[in-house]
Amino acid sequence: MRMLSQLKQFLKNRRVEKKIRTRKPDAGLVSKRLFSVFNRYLAILLGMICAYIALLLLLVHAEKHAPGATIHNIGEAIWYSLATFTTVGYGDLYPVTPAGRAIASIFLVLGIGLLGFFVGFMMEFIARIRPVIILSINTAKPWYIFTDRSPYAMIFAENLKAVRPDAMIIYAQTKEEQTTNKYICVPWTVEELLDRRGFLYDAHIMCMKENEMENFLDSVALADTTVPIICLANFTPAHHPMNISFFSLSDCTARIFWQQYPILKESEVILLIGFGNAGTVLLDRALQLNVFSDRQSIHYHIFGDSNEYRRNRKQLADVVSVNEESSDRDCVFFHKDLWNTDASLLARADRLILCADSEKENISILHTIQKFFAIKGELYIYNSNVRSVATPFGQTRDVLTPAFVLHNRLTDMALCRHELFRFMSGLNILMWEDLNSLSKDMNYIATDHISVKVRMMLGDEAPCKPFDELEPEVLRKAAAAFRDSNEEERERLRRIEHERNLRYYRLHNFHYGETVDDEARINPMLLPYEKLDDQQKMLTETAWMLLDELASHKEARRR
Repeated sequence: MRMLSQLKQFLKNRRVEKKIRTRKPDAGLVSKRLFSVFNRYLAILLGMICAYIALLLLLVHAEKHAPGATIHNIGEAIWYSLATFTTVGYGDLYPVTPAGRAIASIFLVLGIGLLGFFVGFMMEFIARIRPVIILSINTAKPWYIFTDRSPYAMIFAENLKAVRPDAMIIYAQTKEEQTTNKYICVPWTVEELLDRRGFLYDAHIMCMKENEMENFLDSVALADTTVPIICLANFTPAHHPMNISFFSLSDCTARIFWQQYPILKESEVILLIGFGNAGTVLLDRALQLNVFSDRQSIHYHIFGDSNEYRRNRKQLADVVSVNEESSDRDCVFFHKDLWNTDASLLARADRLILCADSEKENISILHTIQKFFAIKGELYIYNSNVRSVATPFGQTRDVLTPAFVLHNRLTDMALCRHELFRFMSGLNILMWEDLNSLSKDMNYIATDHISVKVRMMLGDEAPCKPFDELEPEVLRKAAAAFRDSNEEERERLRRIEHERNLRYYRLHNFHYGETVDDEARINPMLLPYEKLDDQQKMLTETAWMLLDELASHKEARRR
């Protein structure tokens, strides 16, 4: 109990350290912002008024002493100018002197043009002042500042507003100066917007242009703002500022797929047809997440160019059986023949996943399967909307959601898992902020595996939901089942968890070493389970502790 209380206090301290508050809001900030906009137009407006008054005074001076004059004072001059500007021309007032007529000619020439200019000027002024007023009175709301109004940005913004209606969606540096109830387009830079906000709590920068390299460069350039930055990029630097979170569409797609359509049997035949970038990530996540039994034998058949995949994963054969049948290990078969060569394999497959990066290619393969082959397995098609004949996955609208883009709960639980591991290992490993992206991803995988652990403990009673959609009651029940299991069963579960960890490290070419060194890719846990010491075996239980931690996290949010 003492150790448990120390652990809870340790985690609490780490959470406090994680919270960042930068600047406090200034009480007079709204008036300062408004004054800055007024100041921009003040000189032009004052110049127009002064010129108008000067013309009126000259008109009165030229007319008031002339015989038969109808304009004797400033009031009559104003009335005459208004009648002239608006082209009404009542004829009750008119100049009689040459100088007066010259001034009147100016009014006549400027007439509609000056009135139109003044109306346009006022409309532009209102258009510019409106976003300032809206942003100034909404500084208490969460701001999501997008670097571009790209299709990705608009899709995510729409999904975000569905779950967080109070969010302010702001598109920075957009030429289209438009403001609606759903979003605001402004010409200002991200830095100028943050300065207008005045404080940085609950502000987010969203780098979601269509060009991923531009997103990467934008996020690095904006890192000094200390605001949380979400960057859409298909690559993650080994080390990067703590406030930048990278995500890719292919990785989110793989996470969603194996959580929505988990493997429930110890033996399945799965075909991945069209092995591009999406297929590569799908297979990696499958090997890392689908670990739930010491008797499982999942057969993955890969059709496509897999040469680079195999060259990069030097220890793949240590993780699974490669191109060889096995009844007690997962197997990966890399086929050199085309996918439609072996009709019997297509017929006995439990799943056929069409995962070419091109939607056109996937639809073509789907058409060929339906036309020429009899299959019994489920058909899944990547990045398409052919719902009547196959189960679609990986559509941008389904991927760009707050749960998978912001992944706040995933990060919280991954951080919690790492801190549990640090505490139980004697704090002799790096803190979260010092980890490289690879080690953080390992903790993300462990968190994603929570839903698999729930199915391992509850069997058919477990819902097929992602980990962050599981109810606290379900998590508590699974955690209790783990605690109540006998030592033999716990040993089996530790062995499975160790196998899952080994898979991640081996797929990323880690080797055994007496110390933890992520840069050198060595780790003392990379041993067969039988060779681990008692403390190392107990360390594998940290992942099971996440069941209770996630339940507590969700219960706290309910309150």
